Amino acid sequence: MSSQQSTSNKMLNATQGLKNIMGRHFLAIEQAFRDGKPTAWATSGSPVEVLYAMGVQPMLPENSATVSAAQHFSQNFIEKAEEEGYSYDLCSYFKTNVGAVLNNATMIQGGTRSPTFMLSTDVICDTHVNWFQVQAERLNVPHYAIDVPHIVSNTNNRQYNYFKNYVAEQLYELLDFIQEVTGNEYNEEKAQEVSKNSWELSMVWQDIYRLRKNVPCPISTRDTFGGLFPLFTMPGLKAPIRLYKKMYKEAKERVELGIGALKNEKYRLMFEGIPFWYNLKYFGMLERYGAIIVYEPYTYAFSKYMNPNVTKEMVLNNPIEAMAELMLSFWYIYDLETRIKKFAETVKEWKIDGVIMHENLSCRPNSCGLYDLKRHLMDDFDIPCLIINADMNDPRKFNDTQISNQIESFIEILEKRK
Repeated sequence: MSSQQSTSNKMLNATQGLKNIMGRHFLAIEQAFRDGKPTAWATSGSPVEVLYAMGVQPMLPENSATVSAAQHFSQNFIEKAEEEGYSYDLCSYFKTNVGAVLNNATMIQGGTRSPTFMLSTDVICDTHVNWFQVQAERLNVPHYAIDVPHIVSNTNNRQYNYFKNYVAEQLYELLDFIQEVTGNEYNEEKAQEVSKNSWELSMVWQDIYRLRKNVPCPISTRDTFGGLFPLFTMPGLKAPIRLYKKMYKEAKERVELGIGALKNEKYRLMFEGIPFWYNLKYFGMLERYGAIIVYEPYTYAFSKYMNPNVTKEMVLNNPIEAMAELMLSFWYIYDLETRIKKFAETVKEWKIDGVIMHENLSCRPNSCGLYDLKRHLMDDFDIPCLIINADMNDPRKFNDTQISNQIESFIEILEKRK
């Protein structure tokens, strides 16, 4: 076993600007309420760009739930929801939100104000729709849900085009719904501007990710776990684009100088799954072994514009059709066959030594198929994999000793392979 190293994971200076970006987001929410402008709750994976295009201020309860966890409020909110009868095994984001609403939590604590309406989609999971159904009834506000079919291995072109038209029709109906609820009309010029900004934001994020292919890796999880929030809270705005460009420029300078985020990089890892937001510092444990996470499918997935069928011209000229196509090709609705292929390609491109997978006890869609994925990666591609059990927002389900022992053993395996 290698001796534990006294190393420091160096965050990009530009990443500090995230605090200002998120502060601006929360201020925009408060301003919307002061001015009497329409607001909407939205789930991740939903077309937030449509809200910006129609003058509606988005609020994402999932984002707020992670704020609760980071501030160590989530357990209290989760237990509050369980006192109301919600199961121990339900999504911890959902229960955090229920508890926060019941406690009238402030935004700093991860609370979310009552919106004009709610927008959900099952592009990632059915819980999103059920969650907003429950809360829309509790808060007595309208709710619009978008149903997105999942593409599996045997889906042919005819079925795919049917699915795409089905989603697009719902998006056009969404425009009518928003106009009916808020009185705001769809403006094509505004929609084009929002789409252009959303595209550019995602492209810079993908550029940032490509820099992580370099050895040593210039960017760590401290930059990417926090850095992803503008992708699903503020797509379509210019401020986060400027932030991402600063992150890219600084990381590019590190590459040119041969500087890594970790002083002594020895092992390059992928982390699959949602992180434990209440204990992000735990990832620092890897640094002691000279290990750094260089790729997280979760944070990369929200760059969204990865479908080769969706071009910049399509995004600008046919934003609704482009959004329908993107919602059908989101990372978390990949079938197992596609997922295995994508993982194997990524491991090769990013020079990854091993994969750590988070079996998230309260996010079954995110964890579904992990054991099959692990088996194929290990047997078919000789890629070392470790599955750890925890929870994204509920600290009660995090076993420090068990996970520490698993990671230490995994590092031993990687060292022997070196």
